Amino acid sequence: MRIAVDAMGGDNAPHQVVTGCLLAAARYPDTELVLVGDREALEGLLDGSPRPHNVSVHHASETIGMGDDPAHAVRRKQDSSLCVACRMVADGEAQAVFSAGNTGAFAAAATLGIGRIPGVHRACIAAVLPTAGGRAVVVDAGACVDCRPEWVVQFGIMGALYAEEVEGIAGPRVGLLNIGEEPSKGNSLTKAAHDLLRNCQLDFRGNVDGKDVFRGGVDVIACDGFWGNLLLKSSEGAAEFFFSLAREAITSTFWGRVGGLLVRPSLRQMKRRVDYAEYGGAFLLGVRGLVVIGHGRSGERAVVSALERAREGISHDLVARMQTRFAGGEEDAA
Repeated sequence: MRIAVDAMGGDNAPHQVVTGCLLAAARYPDTELVLVGDREALEGLLDGSPRPHNVSVHHASETIGMGDDPAHAVRRKQDSSLCVACRMVADGEAQAVFSAGNTGAFAAAATLGIGRIPGVHRACIAAVLPTAGGRAVVVDAGACVDCRPEWVVQFGIMGALYAEEVEGIAGPRVGLLNIGEEPSKGNSLTKAAHDLLRNCQLDFRGNVDGKDVFRGGVDVIACDGFWGNLLLKSSEGAAEFFFSLAREAITSTFWGRVGGLLVRPSLRQMKRRVDYAEYGGAFLLGVRGLVVIGHGRSGERAVVSALERAREGISHDLVARMQTRFAGGEEDAA
């Protein structure tokens, strides 16, 4: 396996990205990691540690920042680490690409540089959320904020295939994120998408109300990128707020600190289950290459997890299976 890594992308790049790659390279000696970015800066970081045989550097002279306008940056910075890494996949020099940088720019660079799978209208981000039943795949989690109903249906199709192939969920149940369970609820987009999903070849379970997202009633939650991203970030913020409240309550009194020693293992286990670093990254589905998008705050542990996800996608031949699924073109949208 050969994975191109945008080593300059993310809040903690390049140091944390390089450290995570070194840890992953030691864990997976059969996987070559190509660090794309400023050669001088990357070589300086690598000189301080024993370099594994499966880590190399590919020079890129520019960097796309987290605050850069995605479309403008991708057009103007063709020699950025992000664009160069995507081109490596397009040219067959790597089987997957990972970045924790600007999500909008990454999605644009992957869509333009690698290209969409024929028959796919729009690419979507597949993010994983923990639920009472295990995990649920949210599609789209932010790639396409202005959608048409048939695009949301394709998100559900791609999410179901991903859930089955990578997450190992047999016969995934698909739901539509909405403001109520009744088919009549929602706006014009969700009403039209509901009708289309009900008539396509998926195990469609109807609308999923916000309060039911984490109850585990469905395995795939289809939605437009605006609401999917809002759901993802609100969930992350709520989890962080809960643990900050728990920490404050436990440390505020003597007996709370004593009790905290007893519940600490359980709290750590719970925190790992909701920690984005455990999931590492989200796949951008619908493009002709394997694309893994990392959290902007990714540290070394999240980078390792994201590269593990990339390996899973490669080993399951996810892109080829997606291409086969959409070989019929437009008919798969209905």
